[in-house]
Amino acid sequence: MRRAYPYIWTATFIAAGLGSYLLVRLLVEPEPDDPTRGRIRALIDEADQLLRTLDEQRRD
Repeated sequence: MRRAYPYIWTATFIAAGLGSYLLVRLLVEPEPDDPTRGRIRALIDEADQLLRTLDEQRRD
């Protein structure tokens, strides 16, 4: 059994390294491009512009 310890530790370190690599890769990976995100942002910007226009008209 004593001869197996180096192999067990080697396998443990390899598994830990692989797990760390996969975790970092998962966390660093960019989000997929969402086509609705741009449309929602455009609608919000348009609504903000309309509100500004209404505020300016009300002040005049």
